[in-house]
Amino acid sequence: MNPLSGGLNFFSWLFLRLPLGFSIPFTAMSLWWVFGGFRLANDHFAAPVTAAVGSILESLLPTPIGLSLVSGLEAFIHAAVIIVLFALGFVVAYNLSAFLNWGLVISRFKPVPYTAGPPQIPKEAPNPHDPLRNIRRIGLVLAGGGAKGAYQAGAMKAIYRFLARHDALGRVRVIASTSIGSWNALFWLGNLIKPESDWDGQSIHERWWRSISAKSLTAPSWYVPILRNAFLSSLPWQQSFDRLFKREDVKRQLLTSPIHFYFTRSDVRSGQLDCATNNADAPQIPRVTYEYLNPNADPAAFLEGVKAGVFASMDLPPFFPYVSRNNRLFEDGGVIDNLPITFPALEACDLIFILPLNSDFEEKPNQRSVLARLLRVMDVRQGVLERSGFKMLYLYNELAALRTEVDAAAGSSITRVEGEKGPLAFSMRRQNELINVFAICPLKAFVEQTINTRDLWKRKEAGVAFSVMETATANLLPDFQFQPQDAVRVALVNKAGAITWDAQF
Repeated sequence: MNPLSGGLNFFSWLFLRLPLGFSIPFTAMSLWWVFGGFRLANDHFAAPVTAAVGSILESLLPTPIGLSLVSGLEAFIHAAVIIVLFALGFVVAYNLSAFLNWGLVISRFKPVPYTAGPPQIPKEAPNPHDPLRNIRRIGLVLAGGGAKGAYQAGAMKAIYRFLARHDALGRVRVIASTSIGSWNALFWLGNLIKPESDWDGQSIHERWWRSISAKSLTAPSWYVPILRNAFLSSLPWQQSFDRLFKREDVKRQLLTSPIHFYFTRSDVRSGQLDCATNNADAPQIPRVTYEYLNPNADPAAFLEGVKAGVFASMDLPPFFPYVSRNNRLFEDGGVIDNLPITFPALEACDLIFILPLNSDFEEKPNQRSVLARLLRVMDVRQGVLERSGFKMLYLYNELAALRTEVDAAAGSSITRVEGEKGPLAFSMRRQNELINVFAICPLKAFVEQTINTRDLWKRKEAGVAFSVMETATANLLPDFQFQPQDAVRVALVNKAGAITWDAQF
């Protein structure tokens, strides 16, 4: 790496991407430690600690062996003490700076830079040329992907507008989401997708994405090696939640929404999928558990459950600490399932809009960096999880078609399998319909040129991602054939907005 570019990147992280309430005291304390504090500590602690360690070793071993060993290791022990002491100074500086910044966040001294506003509910007349006239139940599946949620948000605006034009928003019955998809889902549930004036303006949702910055969403948290496995706090992001979704008018939309939501998260102890949901009769799926959030009980408890569910769903390891809820620990739902297609399928949705964020993952192997190799494994894993979700669609459609064929056969009846067991009986009792799919995803090249998973500070690029995906999705929808496909095709979008189709997803 070029030392100059490396230095500029470090400077960018310290003063542009991290909050100044942390960066300034950390820089000041680190410089003091390097140019003065360490020398004082070395003079007053290194020699006494080295002597103390030597004395302990001598006392634990027979005298001749102890004296010989301590004499031979004296220089090594002294060097080890110096290294540990030097590193300890930075750990202390980091934690003191994090504490000072935490105080600013807790006191709300730092303003929340994200615009809040009232829900905007479109008033559209039914369209006589409705391409969705045969669709009864619509589902929306939102994948996880960090800052790549900007692409998803743009596609959501186009889909929301399309459904509004065809008087079909009321047919959206399920939203299943993971990680940043759960955050985007909140804006749909709260009716914050439509702009306040006309469709060419910016909605609360779009403004949020065009205003993102890492330092306004996260804060450095305390960290001590071995004692803690996370570096950041999501408290600033949670304050954004409070400002956006605890407004009385938005809260009312969340409480009265007829849409079943499923915010997926991973149970750390069991390694199984869990969902925060408002569906009291959620589908029974092996190794999937639920926390039911009752909108008709305590509104404040419901909203806190929604908040906890979303932030558990977004709890990306190892950046954030585990989310504790009902004596259980949770982290990002994408650890287990990054594209939860199962829920709208089992709720008999006959059209599902799927917004994945990992279209392809071809990349030249890096044979030098351990970190690059680990990140590559994560990238491939997320892409494979999404493609595995699409494979479930084929299974559901094949079962639905087979069940229809059996029902239509002479002398057959679904009642003959009631009470029976075995694969045939189970498949015949399934309720899912043939599923139509509309899926759109940014190409990896588009992502790499614009905004990627960890780039939460790239607000300009997030705006580009939003606009390109909105336009591409809006151009595709009017002529799309909403009918079951032999092969699920995913529209892949490049930075210029051009579309290619992948039938091998």
